[in-house]
Amino acid sequence: MKRFLFYTLLLILIVVSATQFTLPSRQSTNQDFDDPNYVEFKSGVRRLRDGTVEVSSLVNMPDVTSNMFRWWFSDYLQTTEHYKMWHPEDHVWMDWEHKKTGEIVGSHHLVHEYIGGQMSKLRIQFAWPQEILGFDPSDENTVVLCAQVGELDSSLNIAEMCHVARNMPWGSELRSRFWLGVVSDREAADWQNYLLSFVANNPITRRFTVSEAEGLALQKHCIEEMSYLADILPVIYKED
Repeated sequence: MKRFLFYTLLLILIVVSATQFTLPSRQSTNQDFDDPNYVEFKSGVRRLRDGTVEVSSLVNMPDVTSNMFRWWFSDYLQTTEHYKMWHPEDHVWMDWEHKKTGEIVGSHHLVHEYIGGQMSKLRIQFAWPQEILGFDPSDENTVVLCAQVGELDSSLNIAEMCHVARNMPWGSELRSRFWLGVVSDREAADWQNYLLSFVANNPITRRFTVSEAEGLALQKHCIEEMSYLADILPVIYKED
């Protein structure tokens, strides 16, 4: 019986490992943002070779420029009231840590929000795009906001994300991408994070801890909140 279980588990590991190699890599999907035509970019949810679940969304924002999108985060978004305007149903509470007016990198956005009907308490830690993508696709027409996403009630980071707003003749395109299952401990030493990564950041562990259903719920939430923002931002920006 023990031998049967051993060979069954071994077979499962072999099948999972073989399947992973047929999936797109994180590096290849990151490069989509370096292509001005976004040829390979598709809106959806999919499993990547490293086991993470990638969530992609595209929202058209008429009369919104990429700089207006950045201004929403760097200058305007300050209170829970503002946060609820962004998604009246799902957004509950917000605050900032390490926030400087006019800046976004280095700030921590603390939020309570519903995703898929479940309350999520998150710490969104804005970082340089190079830290998430490995390069910076920003230019005079493109604003890129990237972050690590962590649990608010613990020191664990559980995902990474980027929003890329690109100017168009009619407004801007907002392409958002999340990678679920990128785990680290923001308060741990390097050697502790190395061990944590060995256990948590592998395709097999991610298969059991991160689901496509979570990705679909997040995609729905992202499309809704960015659609709300597309509606209110031109008016708010003009008034302010």
